[in-house]
Amino acid sequence: MEQSKLNKYFDYSLEPRRAILFQDVKSNYASIECVQRNLNPLTTSLCVMSRADHSKGLTLASSPTFKKVFGMKNVSRASNLPFL
Repeated sequence: MEQSKLNKYFDYSLEPRRAILFQDVKSNYASIECVQRNLNPLTTSLCVMSRADHSKGLTLASSPTFKKVFGMKNVSRASNLPFL
């Protein structure tokens, strides 16, 4: 398409220019928990639950290793965990 047709309704040259940082937060919360416990977030199988007693809680975040080993996703139910 021609440049004039792309900007027919909006003039991008009038917009401010700035740098924007995007962070991959896919496993960020679980990684922070690992680091606070002096564990390696890339090799530790860690799952952050919504309830401390694990009764009917949710998986809020999980490390990449946890997801790979147990085949789980973030925001799963505790009842879906194979070891509870």
